[in-house]
Amino acid sequence: MKKKALLFTMMCMLIAAYAYSAEKTWWQKFSKIPKQEKAPRIMPDQVKQMLKNDEKMVFVYAGYDVKKVLCGSIYVPYTLVPPESDGSRVDLKVFPKDIWIMCY
Repeated sequence: MKKKALLFTMMCMLIAAYAYSAEKTWWQKFSKIPKQEKAPRIMPDQVKQMLKNDEKMVFVYAGYDVKKVLCGSIYVPYTLVPPESDGSRVDLKVFPKDIWIMCY
């Protein structure tokens, strides 16, 4: 019995060592705190002007679970997008390619 437990422990250690040494996927290389200068910003007055000009847009909230979001927003849990996950479970095919996607 002791031999089986020792063998099982050694196998678990080998598997864990292999898993940690494996190459990270593209989404795992993202910084947990993105640099501010890399993300393009748009100001609220610009969004207001775009709404007045009848631009097509959709609002997406990809953050922590909250009780209220901007009216009409699509909620995408932060656990489905990088750096927490690879984003493959989020279906973005629902968005036409000719609209603005405003993420907040």
